Amino acid sequence: MPVLRAVALVLTILLFLVVVSPLYLLFIRFRPSARAAMPLLFCRIMCRLLRVRVRPRGEMARERPLLLVPNHISWVDIVVLGSTEFTAFLAKKEVAGWPLLGPLAKVQGALFVDRGRRRQIPAVNRQMAERMQAGDPVILFAEATTGDGTPWWKFRAPPSGPWRALRTAFPELTTVYAQPIVFVKNRRDGLALGRAGRANIAWYGDTGFTPHLWSMLKSGPTECLVDYLPPRPMALADHRKAMAAMIQSDIRQNRWRQVP
Repeated sequence: MPVLRAVALVLTILLFLVVVSPLYLLFIRFRPSARAAMPLLFCRIMCRLLRVRVRPRGEMARERPLLLVPNHISWVDIVVLGSTEFTAFLAKKEVAGWPLLGPLAKVQGALFVDRGRRRQIPAVNRQMAERMQAGDPVILFAEATTGDGTPWWKFRAPPSGPWRALRTAFPELTTVYAQPIVFVKNRRDGLALGRAGRANIAWYGDTGFTPHLWSMLKSGPTECLVDYLPPRPMALADHRKAMAAMIQSDIRQNRWRQVP
């Protein structure tokens, strides 16, 4: 069965990449309002193939511009969030070179960041500001790494570049909303997971993408709880480090409230 699921996964990605994506790019030229359809469909199919059951609690905020700030467990987080709402996300530049998933990430409008080339960061900041002002929620993983959720990594302050770009491009804008989101992968095969079980699901920095994907395909169905917490209004002049600490506190305080 894992082999069959792997084949189905590869064929699905190829179908979207070779057939669906070109038609999608052509279609949204005439109907830009429909650009959320393909990313939503793709992420929902991926969740089904990976046997990830998404259980949302609450909903994504409707206020705009919106920055989504979740804790970070693995690359699956992006697929999970993308299955509930259309989002844009920041990704390290290496993702663009991943086989199959890299081109699809580009089609879905990912913003790639090369932290080693600081001269490129202002351009990414402008793109991020434009996407947020256009109404797209942008995902920012403030931990800047992955883990099983215990212990927590310190949240980094939201980058100042997009804030400056927003102020420059849209001087009338005074407030951005940041919505904390709690990811909890708490069940596999219908059984509650302890810390060791959650560690097996997490994608740590030294684990390759392919081994982690194969591990998921071999394992049983996983339940992922997604808790949308109330958004926090952030004045563009607010202290970013203080805001990061408040968002991290929100997520920590609500870490276990969904677990049965």
